[in-house]
Amino acid sequence: MLIQSRERLGITGKNGAGKSTLLNILAGRIPLDSGTISIGETVRLAYYTQENEEMAPDKRMIAYLQEAAEEAKTADGSQIGVAELLERFLFPRFMHGTLIGKLSGGEKRRLFLLKLLIQQPNVLLLDEPTNDLDIATLTILEDYFRSFPGAVITVSHDRYFLDKVADKLLVFQETETRTLYGNMSSYLLKQKDSSSLLKK
Repeated sequence: MLIQSRERLGITGKNGAGKSTLLNILAGRIPLDSGTISIGETVRLAYYTQENEEMAPDKRMIAYLQEAAEEAKTADGSQIGVAELLERFLFPRFMHGTLIGKLSGGEKRRLFLLKLLIQQPNVLLLDEPTNDLDIATLTILEDYFRSFPGAVITVSHDRYFLDKVADKLLVFQETETRTLYGNMSSYLLKQKDSSSLLKK
Protein backbone atom coordinates (compact mmCIF):
# COMPACT_ATOMS: atom_id res chain seq x y z
CA MET A 1 0.00 0.00 0.00
CA LEU A 2 1.33 3.42 -0.98
CA ILE A 3 0.24 6.49 1.01
CA GLN A 4 0.39 9.67 -1.06
CA SER A 5 1.30 13.12 0.26
CA ARG A 6 -2.32 14.39 0.41
CA GLU A 7 -3.97 11.05 1.19
CA ARG A 8 -7.30 11.04 3.00
CA LEU A 9 -7.51 7.43 4.16
CA GLY A 10 -10.16 6.03 6.46
CA ILE A 11 -9.55 2.70 8.19
CA THR A 12 -12.55 0.78 9.47
CA GLY A 13 -13.68 -2.73 10.35
CA LYS A 14 -14.55 -4.92 13.32
CA ASN A 15 -13.02 -4.43 16.78
CA GLY A 16 -9.84 -6.43 17.23
CA ALA A 17 -9.14 -6.62 13.48
CA GLY A 18 -5.84 -4.75 13.79
CA LYS A 19 -6.74 -1.17 12.86
CA SER A 20 -5.00 0.52 15.79
CA THR A 21 -2.10 -1.93 15.44
CA LEU A 22 -1.60 -0.65 11.88
CA LEU A 23 -1.41 2.94 13.15
CA ASN A 24 1.10 1.90 15.81
CA ILE A 25 3.24 0.25 13.10
CA LEU A 26 3.09 3.38 10.94
CA ALA A 27 4.07 5.46 13.99
CA GLY A 28 7.02 3.17 14.71
CA ARG A 29 5.63 2.02 18.05
CA ILE A 30 5.24 -1.64 17.06
CA PRO A 31 7.68 -3.54 14.80
CA LEU A 32 6.46 -5.48 11.77
CA ASP A 33 6.32 -9.28 12.10
CA SER A 34 7.07 -9.58 8.38
CA GLY A 35 7.30 -7.41 5.30
CA THR A 36 8.76 -3.91 5.10
CA ILE A 37 7.64 -0.35 5.70
CA SER A 38 9.35 2.62 4.09
CA ILE A 39 8.84 6.14 5.47
CA GLY A 40 10.09 9.13 3.49
CA GLU A 41 12.89 11.28 4.90
CA THR A 42 10.72 14.41 4.91
CA VAL A 43 7.80 12.84 6.81
CA ARG A 44 6.83 14.68 10.03
CA LEU A 45 4.33 12.44 11.74
CA ALA A 46 1.86 13.27 14.53
CA TYR A 47 -0.21 10.58 16.24
CA TYR A 48 -3.48 11.36 18.01
CA THR A 49 -3.79 8.23 20.15
CA GLN A 50 -6.65 7.18 22.40
CA GLU A 51 -4.60 8.25 25.43
CA ASN A 52 -3.16 11.68 26.21
CA GLU A 53 0.52 12.21 26.79
CA GLU A 54 1.47 13.19 30.34
CA MET A 55 0.50 16.81 31.01
CA ALA A 56 1.91 18.69 33.98
CA PRO A 57 -1.15 19.85 35.96
CA ASP A 58 0.63 23.00 37.17
CA LYS A 59 1.52 24.16 33.64
CA ARG A 60 -0.59 26.81 31.92
CA MET A 61 -2.29 25.94 28.63
CA ILE A 62 -0.48 28.54 26.56
CA ALA A 63 2.92 27.49 27.93
CA TYR A 64 2.17 23.85 27.08
CA LEU A 65 1.65 24.82 23.44
CA GLN A 66 4.55 27.27 23.31
CA GLU A 67 6.88 24.40 24.21
CA ALA A 68 5.95 22.87 20.83
CA ALA A 69 5.97 26.10 18.76
CA GLU A 70 5.40 29.83 19.12
CA GLU A 71 3.41 29.94 15.89
CA ALA A 72 2.35 27.79 12.98
CA LYS A 73 1.93 28.22 9.25
CA THR A 74 -1.50 28.15 7.67
CA ALA A 75 -2.20 26.57 4.28
CA ASP A 76 -1.62 29.89 2.48
CA GLY A 77 1.83 30.27 4.10
CA SER A 78 0.89 32.98 6.61
CA GLN A 79 1.78 32.68 10.31
CA ILE A 80 -0.72 32.14 13.12
CA GLY A 81 0.17 32.57 16.78
CA VAL A 82 -0.55 30.22 19.68
CA ALA A 83 -3.24 32.49 21.15
CA GLU A 84 -5.10 32.64 17.84
CA LEU A 85 -4.89 28.87 17.43
CA LEU A 86 -6.29 28.37 20.92
CA GLU A 87 -9.23 30.61 20.07
CA ARG A 88 -9.81 28.78 16.80
CA PHE A 89 -10.07 25.53 18.74
CA LEU A 90 -12.66 26.91 21.16
CA PHE A 91 -10.39 28.11 23.97
CA PRO A 92 -11.38 31.77 24.56
CA ARG A 93 -8.60 34.18 25.46
CA PHE A 94 -9.53 34.35 29.16
CA MET A 95 -8.72 30.60 29.43
CA HIS A 96 -5.20 30.74 27.99
CA GLY A 97 -3.53 31.10 31.39
CA THR A 98 -5.58 28.29 32.95
CA LEU A 99 -3.64 25.52 34.68
CA ILE A 100 -3.93 22.20 32.83
CA GLY A 101 -4.97 20.50 36.08
CA LYS A 102 -8.17 22.57 36.08
CA LEU A 103 -9.26 21.49 32.58
CA SER A 104 -11.93 18.87 31.96
CA GLY A 105 -11.04 15.59 30.28
CA GLY A 106 -12.48 16.79 26.98
CA GLU A 107 -10.54 20.07 27.16
CA LYS A 108 -7.30 18.16 27.77
CA ARG A 109 -7.99 16.00 24.71
CA ARG A 110 -8.57 19.12 22.61
CA LEU A 111 -5.37 20.71 23.92
CA PHE A 112 -3.40 17.53 23.14
CA LEU A 113 -4.78 17.56 19.58
CA LEU A 114 -3.85 21.22 19.19
CA LYS A 115 -0.28 20.53 20.35
CA LEU A 116 0.04 17.90 17.62
CA LEU A 117 -1.31 20.26 14.96
CA ILE A 118 0.90 23.21 15.96
CA GLN A 119 3.98 21.03 15.36
CA GLN A 120 3.00 21.17 11.68
CA PRO A 121 3.11 17.49 10.76
CA ASN A 122 2.69 16.41 7.15
CA VAL A 123 1.24 13.03 8.15
CA LEU A 124 -1.47 12.93 10.80
CA LEU A 125 -2.65 9.65 12.36
CA LEU A 126 -5.96 9.71 14.22
CA ASP A 127 -7.18 6.77 16.33
CA GLU A 128 -10.94 6.93 16.97
CA PRO A 129 -11.09 10.76 17.35
CA THR A 130 -14.89 10.79 17.65
CA ASN A 131 -14.73 8.80 20.89
CA ASP A 132 -13.73 11.79 22.99
CA LEU A 133 -13.90 15.00 20.91
CA ASP A 134 -17.16 16.94 21.03
CA ILE A 135 -19.14 17.80 17.90
CA ALA A 136 -17.94 21.41 17.81
CA THR A 137 -14.27 20.33 17.91
CA LEU A 138 -14.85 17.67 15.24
CA THR A 139 -16.46 20.30 12.99
CA ILE A 140 -13.37 22.53 13.38
CA LEU A 141 -11.14 19.52 12.69
CA GLU A 142 -13.06 18.66 9.52
CA ASP A 143 -12.63 22.26 8.37
CA TYR A 144 -8.91 22.15 9.24
CA PHE A 145 -8.44 19.05 7.09
CA ARG A 146 -9.80 20.82 4.01
CA SER A 147 -6.68 22.99 3.88
CA PHE A 148 -4.22 20.57 5.54
CA PRO A 149 -1.39 20.02 3.03
CA GLY A 150 -0.38 16.57 4.29
CA ALA A 151 -1.82 13.07 4.58
CA VAL A 152 -4.56 12.19 7.09
CA ILE A 153 -5.07 8.56 8.15
CA THR A 154 -8.06 7.97 10.41
CA VAL A 155 -9.22 4.85 12.25
CA SER A 156 -12.92 5.20 13.02
CA HIS A 157 -16.29 3.44 13.18
CA ASP A 158 -18.09 6.77 12.75
CA ARG A 159 -19.66 6.80 9.28
CA TYR A 160 -20.47 10.51 9.34
CA PHE A 161 -16.93 11.53 10.32
CA LEU A 162 -15.33 9.20 7.75
CA ASP A 163 -17.62 10.64 5.06
CA LYS A 164 -16.25 14.08 5.92
CA VAL A 165 -12.53 13.28 6.14
CA ALA A 166 -11.81 10.25 3.91
CA ASP A 167 -12.15 9.58 0.19
CA LYS A 168 -10.38 6.22 0.31
CA LEU A 169 -11.06 3.32 2.69
CA LEU A 170 -9.07 0.42 4.07
CA VAL A 171 -11.71 -2.04 5.29
CA PHE A 172 -10.62 -4.82 7.65
CA GLN A 173 -12.90 -7.80 6.96
CA GLU A 174 -12.89 -11.28 8.47
CA THR A 175 -10.77 -12.92 5.78
CA GLU A 176 -9.24 -10.01 3.88
CA THR A 177 -8.44 -6.31 3.88
CA ARG A 178 -9.95 -4.32 1.02
CA THR A 179 -8.93 -0.92 -0.36
CA LEU A 180 -11.88 1.04 -1.75
CA TYR A 181 -12.29 4.48 -3.29
CA GLY A 182 -15.23 6.63 -2.20
CA ASN A 183 -16.79 7.43 1.14
CA MET A 184 -18.10 5.23 3.93
CA SER A 185 -21.78 5.76 3.12
CA SER A 186 -21.26 4.59 -0.48
CA TYR A 187 -19.46 1.49 0.77
CA LEU A 188 -22.24 0.64 3.24
CA LEU A 189 -24.89 1.18 0.56
CA LYS A 190 -23.09 -1.23 -1.77
CA GLN A 191 -22.84 -3.76 1.05
CA LYS A 192 -26.57 -3.45 1.68
CA ASP A 193 -27.37 -3.86 -2.02
CA SER A 194 -25.11 -6.93 -2.22
CA SER A 195 -26.85 -8.49 0.80
CA SER A 196 -30.26 -7.85 -0.79
CA LEU A 197 -29.21 -9.56 -4.02
CA LEU A 198 -27.91 -12.60 -2.13
CA LYS A 199 -31.26 -13.00 -0.36
CA LYS A 200 -33.27 -13.07 -3.63
